[in-house]
Amino acid sequence: MVRQCGKFLSEMPSVWNLWRLCLLLMLWVPSSASLLTGCIKVNPCKCIMQDGSGVINLAAMGDADGFLERDAPLTGSGKESDPESSLSFSPCLPFSEPAGFSFECLEVAVCVVVRSRAPNKETVDFLNFGRHGNNVFSYDNDSQSLTVTYPASHCSPLHTVVRYNCSSNHSVVRSRTTENPNLLQIDVDDPCACPNSCEPQDVGPRTIILIMFGITVTFYFLFGLCALSPVRTPNGVEIIPKENIWCSLYYACVERKRRKQWDPRRYN
Repeated sequence: MVRQCGKFLSEMPSVWNLWRLCLLLMLWVPSSASLLTGCIKVNPCKCIMQDGSGVINLAAMGDADGFLERDAPLTGSGKESDPESSLSFSPCLPFSEPAGFSFECLEVAVCVVVRSRAPNKETVDFLNFGRHGNNVFSYDNDSQSLTVTYPASHCSPLHTVVRYNCSSNHSVVRSRTTENPNLLQIDVDDPCACPNSCEPQDVGPRTIILIMFGITVTFYFLFGLCALSPVRTPNGVEIIPKENIWCSLYYACVERKRRKQWDPRRYN
């Protein structure tokens, strides 16, 4: 019996070490999972952070028409022989260029306009550099930046890579190199690239409900002032309907019904 007790006591440190190891594993798993952050794509314009820190909504970065860039000059190699290029970019709302007639830039996210000047003529080309439908989201937790790739189509090598950086300042840098003309890069520094920093100004269900509630409350008080009057009685103040208001409403309804029933064409 004494030997068994001594043997049990000798095995106690190993059991204690096992419990310590289990405890360390339980603490390490949540901490390691929190490092594997990302942004889950909800739609082509919004993603939700995996760590629960918030939502990044790209719609807040655009102007009233949804454009982040509109006819902005595009830098190239800097040679004088290079054609003039400009781009328009809308993070969320598809657009078409030119507005009246469009074939290449039809319902796109990024459109590049290339103007080539010759001695006697000018050639203008519209290039589709990305659409919203199949864009890909990728978030880097270290740099706090969201990278979104906008492919032009399945059969086109043209694509745009936009890097949204969480920053207190706003700036946009555009580049397209001759080494890789199929790639358009845009770097955006904006406070709205931070989770839960900006919300687009639109009329949502909550706003509609508040408007309806305000209209109902206003109508209720106006109706009470016009159709009801407080009268002091021995039992206190009572709200009594005004006879002239209710009688006039009743008379108007009866008169309207009587006019509908009496049709002068029946007696002609």
